[in-house]
Amino acid sequence: MIIPRTRVLAGVLLAMAAVVVSAPVRAAEAATPAPPIYQAETCCSLCPKVYDRNAYVSEYMRGYRVLVEGKDGWLFRSEAELQWIEASDEEIWQQLRRLADSLKARGTQVVMFPQPPRGLVEANKLDAEDLKNFDIDLLQRRYSELVVKLRGLGFIVVDASVFSRHSGEPYFFKRDGHWSTSGAHQAAEVIAAQVKSSGFELPTVAYETKQVGVSGARGTLSFVVNNLCGLKYPMEFNPAYQTTAPASDDLFGDAEAPQAALIGTSFAATPNYHFYGFLRRALQADVLQAAFPGGGFDGSLSQFLASDLFQKSPPKVLIWEFPYQQLHRTDTAVMRRLLPLVNNGCTGKEPLLSGKANLKSGAQYAEVLVNGGKSFKAVPAKDVWLELQFSDSNIRSISAEIWYGNGKVQTINSEYNVYTKMNGRFVFETSYLPDTEIEPIVSVRVKSVTETSDKTTVTGTMCKRS
Repeated sequence: MIIPRTRVLAGVLLAMAAVVVSAPVRAAEAATPAPPIYQAETCCSLCPKVYDRNAYVSEYMRGYRVLVEGKDGWLFRSEAELQWIEASDEEIWQQLRRLADSLKARGTQVVMFPQPPRGLVEANKLDAEDLKNFDIDLLQRRYSELVVKLRGLGFIVVDASVFSRHSGEPYFFKRDGHWSTSGAHQAAEVIAAQVKSSGFELPTVAYETKQVGVSGARGTLSFVVNNLCGLKYPMEFNPAYQTTAPASDDLFGDAEAPQAALIGTSFAATPNYHFYGFLRRALQADVLQAAFPGGGFDGSLSQFLASDLFQKSPPKVLIWEFPYQQLHRTDTAVMRRLLPLVNNGCTGKEPLLSGKANLKSGAQYAEVLVNGGKSFKAVPAKDVWLELQFSDSNIRSISAEIWYGNGKVQTINSEYNVYTKMNGRFVFETSYLPDTEIEPIVSVRVKSVTETSDKTTVTGTMCKRS
């Protein structure tokens, strides 16, 4: 006879129950063991190698010298975030004024948002000893001076000092130089308030923002620690958001470009930070997204100025986000190529000179423009722009020799980083120096620093400034 398994189990359970019932005293006498107690301790202080400046050997790693450990797992870059970085080229201020004036002449007012030092905003995350070692008050003074200086050049500037020594929701990630979604949201609100208080009236779009999940990131500073010490920090999580306009708001029905545009860096462009969505929600207006990661101070501005969108429909408001350090590392060579782009360089203008040449191999320069003979143009260098178009659209770094009528020669190096796509186009001004700016240009010779084939050609144009 086969007995079902369920009946066997039931019998066993009944027998066990009987044993327990028949011996209540013995069960009570057996003391219940206490649950184990575990102690959680903070893991993994930074290793001594982190404090060795020479351990940051690669170009990438040198941007993180020297890490400082704050409270509750916060990390800071002492050179980039806890010390003020001074401007490398004092001439840049004069050229920024010219940029503001040129854009105003096109009907565009720039609203700048220079990102403040991370150590200033999150100073409360430093321990007492580090607060003695780094002058946070100096960071505040220098940042405030920068805001005043930029305003004096003709820009509307959002003062991010409102976030100094932040005590609310973290503005930045614990272990990354970028802002969190909370920081992006707070910044968007402050920027929108500045735009509105400046008197700009933008067509209303009823944007709505809602949380749709979470996103996680390890942070670049944690990768540096892993590289130096072999330690791994946990991921940081942020709410993820989505911003939409009601179906009744037809954003593309009138085919007009938005009257506001956004340029900037990964802060403004990275979807996980959602700054672009927060900004539209705070403005209750459409904004053209022209920012992109990795472009630095001038990358997205260069691309936007060269675009048909800007040239045909300049926005009323151009919101320009950038870390202040990138501005201070910019030099006059960058401004030389930004200023002509406001008016699209030599495109659509009567050329004074034009020419074409095949690039030479190696380090040799190819002469692309010659000013001489019966067609000599006695136009001072300060009154002209030069435009070079390479057949290889991947060329991003060049060197040009400008020869002047008095026999002097000037070398201009121009380079876009790998994230900025200018399709082989370079437009720039030449000398600002008194002994050459009044001289005519007699020859322009160029070479590509970017590796290219021996079949690459370059077309050169010289035109009057507009």
